[in-house]
Amino acid sequence: MKDRRRTRALSAGLLVIAALGTAAIAAGPPSGDRHRRVEGWLVEDVAESDGGRVVRMTRTSGPYRLEYHAAFWRGNHGTIQHVSAIGAACGGSEALDPHPIYHVSEIRARLAAALAECAAPPRAVRAALRGLDPAYALARAWSSEANSATAAEAAAIADYGMEDVTVAEDSCDAPLNVASERDVSETNATQAVAC
Repeated sequence: MKDRRRTRALSAGLLVIAALGTAAIAAGPPSGDRHRRVEGWLVEDVAESDGGRVVRMTRTSGPYRLEYHAAFWRGNHGTIQHVSAIGAACGGSEALDPHPIYHVSEIRARLAAALAECAAPPRAVRAALRGLDPAYALARAWSSEANSATAAEAAAIADYGMEDVTVAEDSCDAPLNVASERDVSETNATQAVAC
């Protein structure tokens, strides 16, 4: 009798593991990547191999490379955002606060400040920042979609296996319906008392 309960619990646990594996295979490789050129900026929305998404906009202007990116992943506490402006021997990356949505004027000011640290002349700064408004507008639209998709993925993961656990009280031969490893052990204890 004890071996039969153990076999059922093991079978139920294996079914849960198989369901998780099947869901991962059905999800397949990351998809839905988008790339668009907007007034000299490359705006991208790409899937990460771990399920997250990155929205990035980059531009090379003369010796300077500018970038803004926002990373979305279900385990992050907010959006990971950075801006950077790098020249031949200067520049760096600045991490932004993970919660606010920055206005284009704030992104422009941060990129201009980074270019100023590289001693970029005003004409080079204007050239590098040309087209920022429409590029950032597209990046924000794609960021909003990535944020919603990430929130939906996190909710689906949180909800996975939260169905009611049912145990037939009047039959020790009824199949188990368990949602997690913890539920398997609780079900075994309940069934052991009932049977």
